[in-house]
Amino acid sequence: MGQGKKGMPVEYPVTLHVNDEELLTIQLTPVQLEEWTIGFLFGEGMITRPDELEKIVIDEDHGMIWTDIKGDVKRRSAEGKKRFLTSGCGKGITFSSFEDAFSLRPVNPSVVVKQELLTECMRFMYKEAVLYQETGGMHAAAVASSSGPLFVKEDIGRHNAVDKAIGTSLKMGLDPNDIFILTTGRISYEMVTKVARFGGSVVASRTAATDQAVRLAEKLGIEVVGYIRGQMMQVYTGGSRILPSASEAELHVR
Repeated sequence: MGQGKKGMPVEYPVTLHVNDEELLTIQLTPVQLEEWTIGFLFGEGMITRPDELEKIVIDEDHGMIWTDIKGDVKRRSAEGKKRFLTSGCGKGITFSSFEDAFSLRPVNPSVVVKQELLTECMRFMYKEAVLYQETGGMHAAAVASSSGPLFVKEDIGRHNAVDKAIGTSLKMGLDPNDIFILTTGRISYEMVTKVARFGGSVVASRTAATDQAVRLAEKLGIEVVGYIRGQMMQVYTGGSRILPSASEAELHVR
């Protein structure tokens, strides 16, 4: 047996409160909790702008997050809604059903991403995913623009990593019309929902997309790209936003 030993992925339960009411408890990796909070609440439609969050208090020692949200929280909150366990790691939860997601507004269709850029960004994500390299058991999400990759966020759960990436983008004030998101995990309808609410128009992965993710993406005008391995990739949607490489790279459009 080899002597090399990878570290173990870290997770712990975090309970999120919204306006003094407990919303949920979820398994997270305890880094970038503020960014996760912003991204999760935004992705669930409970806030539409970061400044609607009047307060975020994080108690890492006890795994507690308290938030205060402006406006009519009850109308936008999970009160009375069914909770859905996601297919993701970390026992993810969403309050948006597949049918709810179909009512979202289609995104801006003007973004075009070069095939070479998707390959570059995928390599960047794996290079910068430090926790993944240390443990082999983490997920990562990368945010990139037409100019190149920007940053990477990591978590035990693929949906959580995307929440952290979107939350960071919102804090930075990035223009979603020039942003696309990459993930190490399977692309699910919940992930497409989060990207749609953010306003992104491309989501890509090294692995597959689910049938519901593709159906929803086609309805909302989002490009879904999977199986990015070097210059090879599978475009599950129309492909109009992916500019093929001039080389002999393989671009398969479903």
